[in-house]
Amino acid sequence: MAHVSALIPPVQSERPAFPDLRNYDTIIVAFSGGKDSVACLLSLIEAGVPPERIELYHHDVDGQGPPFMDWPSTTAYCRAVARELGVPLYLSWKEGGFLREMLRHGQPTAPIRFETPSSAVGAVGGKGPRGTRLRFPQVTANLNQRWCSAYLKIDVMAALVRAQSRFLCQRT
Repeated sequence: MAHVSALIPPVQSERPAFPDLRNYDTIIVAFSGGKDSVACLLSLIEAGVPPERIELYHHDVDGQGPPFMDWPSTTAYCRAVARELGVPLYLSWKEGGFLREMLRHGQPTAPIRFETPSSAVGAVGGKGPRGTRLRFPQVTANLNQRWCSAYLKIDVMAALVRAQSRFLCQRT
């Protein structure tokens, strides 16, 4: 007797397995310099995306302050990789970085700063409700406890894209 799954035809997906990268004006990569972001960048280049359509954003989790959570050499390393591959790299950070956010007491979360292609430094945020964190992020999948990725990376990227009008009316 045939197995039931052999009798049911496979579902045909309307969506391609991978996006057509030619449809994007700009492809942004959150670039830590780690193996995942380097692999992502190399995959884009290998797929034929012109380097001038790729932008790397390195989120400086120490907020341009003294080293606390990142290696002091990380930014220089990211700049060297970008320069070697002919891809622009811009820095972005939350003022005061990881340490300020971790020790936040009766303050709004800090403003976000980001470099732009014109060499200007944009700023957004920092005007929200006052709050207190006073805790180190826990090792867990629960983002209510492991807040650092959301506040220092994901929110930073979302804010810098929303704050730059050059991304309006294009596919990013």
